[in-house]
Amino acid sequence: MARMAVRRALRQCPGLHRRSAYILGVELPNDIDTKLYEEALEHEFQSMDPDGPGRRACPEFHYFIDERGKSSYRRKAPFEAFSVGKKLTEHQRLIGIGTPKHPMSDVFRTIAEAVIEVRPERRHLQAASLIARGFHLSDHIANDLIAHNISNLSIAFRGNRPLKAVLSMLEALAAAEASITPKGRDDEETPPLEEMSGYGEAKEWGLELARDLKDWSAGALAWSDVDRGVLLLGGPGTGKTVFAKALARSCGATFVECSLSKTQALGHLGDMLKGINKAFSEARNNTPAILFLDEFDGVGNRETLSRHAPEYATQVITGLLELMDGSEKRDGVVIIAACNRLETIDRAFLRPGRLERVIEIRPPDYAARKAIFSQHLMSALPEDDLNEIGRLTEGWTGAELERLARDCRRAARRTGKALNAQQVESTISNTFTKVSPRELERFAVHEAGHVVAAYVISDVVATEAVIREYGKTTNGYRIESGGQTTLPVAQASFQVRSDYLDKIAVLLAGHAAEELFFDEASDGAGLVAGSDLEQATMVAARLVASSGLAKNLVFRAERTDTDLRRILREDPKFTRACDTILRAQSQRAHHVLGQHESILRAISAELGRRKSLARKEIKRLLTLKMDQKSD
Repeated sequence: MARMAVRRALRQCPGLHRRSAYILGVELPNDIDTKLYEEALEHEFQSMDPDGPGRRACPEFHYFIDERGKSSYRRKAPFEAFSVGKKLTEHQRLIGIGTPKHPMSDVFRTIAEAVIEVRPERRHLQAASLIARGFHLSDHIANDLIAHNISNLSIAFRGNRPLKAVLSMLEALAAAEASITPKGRDDEETPPLEEMSGYGEAKEWGLELARDLKDWSAGALAWSDVDRGVLLLGGPGTGKTVFAKALARSCGATFVECSLSKTQALGHLGDMLKGINKAFSEARNNTPAILFLDEFDGVGNRETLSRHAPEYATQVITGLLELMDGSEKRDGVVIIAACNRLETIDRAFLRPGRLERVIEIRPPDYAARKAIFSQHLMSALPEDDLNEIGRLTEGWTGAELERLARDCRRAARRTGKALNAQQVESTISNTFTKVSPRELERFAVHEAGHVVAAYVISDVVATEAVIREYGKTTNGYRIESGGQTTLPVAQASFQVRSDYLDKIAVLLAGHAAEELFFDEASDGAGLVAGSDLEQATMVAARLVASSGLAKNLVFRAERTDTDLRRILREDPKFTRACDTILRAQSQRAHHVLGQHESILRAISAELGRRKSLARKEIKRLLTLKMDQKSD
């Protein structure tokens, strides 16, 4: 499989094997399969040599070392002291190997005659499986398997295991690799928080924590005066992991990562708790430390816990709580937990001494998007071009901006020219399709509906409303809807029935606004998990199933979405009760927006013109139009 991928990549530079001297850059898909790809490259260059196989055709390989001269590839220790320049004088045929964790240097890219990417494809895996093991893999299965590294695939396919056992083995191997990832204090891959763009409130809190931790380390501050933890709330790609790594660098602290959803994949309760304990122990033994608990909202998801009884989740939660504030002190350990949805988190975790704050990480604003793109682009562009990038990427996450910058750099490499504004523009035009004016108008009306309903029904001013005038046309850019309205995160200790109903009405207000303006709504409020309709349905289900605020006092399920979805699937009467609530609140949203139609039109028009409205501008428009209406 490695040879197939290498052979295909080498087609980008035909005739190279016939030359007595060359400098080639090779970018690998991961850091684990380095030896396999090196052997594949040696085999290909020997087999292509016109004089026949032999060491003369074998190139010398160069791995990129960090500033301290400590290579992470221990097996290449004899070559660690060599610089790029020295190797160029000693070897006629030189191949520089870049990986995600240890990328190729800019110097080498400049002097390389070509830089190729080695990427295994589905058909390579299917062919290798058929040749080596006699397995015929369907396209669907191969698409899932290609995400695994070749080393793990080789282990999983050993011994003529049946396909089902191969899949289970790969899942276990991936979980074992990713469940706990300790990082030293000198992790150079992420800049310190001071150099990061965006992050708003989270950055302010993080810089304060860095000062407190340094004072604690110096003995100038008691541990009781240092924040013990925070819960970061944000969607995929918003940079929660990057924030935690950057914070660790700013604090001069050890970074220890534990992915809770991956430890669940280990299956047994003892294995999962052992993995979590190991992470806490690693942090306690290397203080000051930042312990990052990723995918924290997976703790209570019993359906993903290998079919154990509900008590399994309770024991996991209890175990985590004991580690946070149990008999073993954790002085010097700050816990950063990350989740996508606040309602999935057990409230016991949010008490003082545990995860004391909830901070939402939102997609970066205009200025931050330009800065993030520039940082990852690693090339200067005129300010006007950056302004256009900032406008086109409204609503994008940091991960999406990084991917765009990477695509732009790749396009420049393929053309063999220095990166310029024209190439960036070409990459964007090949990636996006412009949304029609009619669609943009609908997006603006939809988001304006949320803004007005939140203000009138819940007395809340949205922090931001955006619409996106470009949609994705290729895989890799996550744009789930035409716009987004962000509301402040409520941290009330309890809710009354009207709170549930208000939230449902606000969630359905975008759908209602479309019906009010266009006589019929689009499917933009539904279709995917996390959509307005899905969120409203879950709020209604929690109200009926477990709040004690519906027509009966029966407690049917905890507030986890998994249990609620199961009841919705299996109990028609329960589903009808939820639908009744949803329809009533949809009518309520219709009524509210109808009463404030002039305000709705004004905000949708302004949003359609500017594509983005911040809280200050939203509040100005709402109060201005409300005052005019009252006059």
